Amino acid sequence: MGAHHSGAERAQAASVAAVLLSLCVPAWAQSAAPEDTSRILDSARTYALEYSQTLPDFICNEVVRRYREGMDPGAWTLSDTLTVRLSYYGHREDYKLLQVNNKAADRSYEALGGSISEGEFGSLLRQVFDAERSTAIRFAQWDSIRDKQVAVFSYRMTAEHARYAVNFVLNDQRYSTVAGRRGLVYVDPASGRILRVTSAADGLPADFPVQKLVSTLEYDVTAIGDRTFLLPHTAEVQLQAGAFLTRNTIEFQEYHKFNADTGVSFDPASPAPKKK
Repeated sequence: MGAHHSGAERAQAASVAAVLLSLCVPAWAQSAAPEDTSRILDSARTYALEYSQTLPDFICNEVVRRYREGMDPGAWTLSDTLTVRLSYYGHREDYKLLQVNNKAADRSYEALGGSISEGEFGSLLRQVFDAERSTAIRFAQWDSIRDKQVAVFSYRMTAEHARYAVNFVLNDQRYSTVAGRRGLVYVDPASGRILRVTSAADGLPADFPVQKLVSTLEYDVTAIGDRTFLLPHTAEVQLQAGAFLTRNTIEFQEYHKFNADTGVSFDPASPAPKKK
């Protein structure tokens, strides 16, 4: 025989359950007041638009491990490991391929076949928060990164506003198009600093060989000389072109001040920083 409870008893039980549930949810996840998220968004916008100007000239190494999906879905096979020198000088980026599988490279980074990526130090952040690009950006949720509370905002840009150049090389043939962008930005609510940003190519043409291109860029506090900066720490890029699936993991290592003796040559026809 089932137990029978009065209306008062059921109400009391529901009240207790609500209290227990609230104890299981972090306090910060219960306080998503619109005025709070609006303030955080304003702080993030200021941070993003000024980010590039706060960075010093520097050099670092990128260790890029490129994987291809094997016969079994989700089983990745390491194709090669690249060591790339990234020079950031005058708010612009230059990439030089140093090694392939620990052997000296005999070609340029751009001439490599397969999937490659070029990170941006501020250009994507500027796009996301630049009002002139008509970005649709709004609060999405609360989350955490390394046990730190973050506010997550979603964004979306059309190809007209994003001007996201997507390049793909297969069998020595190069394919190029311009796509939109969508993704998430993870913001420290106290400072407005951006700790993670995701990006997915949006609105790719139906006849373009790439159907999916997504990336995640993680930032962390890094020392350059006697100062610290919030700089890219790791990244991951996944690409799908038909049955061709690739995954690149990137580690940014050995940040140090730019050496004036290091040769860097920029393409004069491309004044803007390179895009991922």
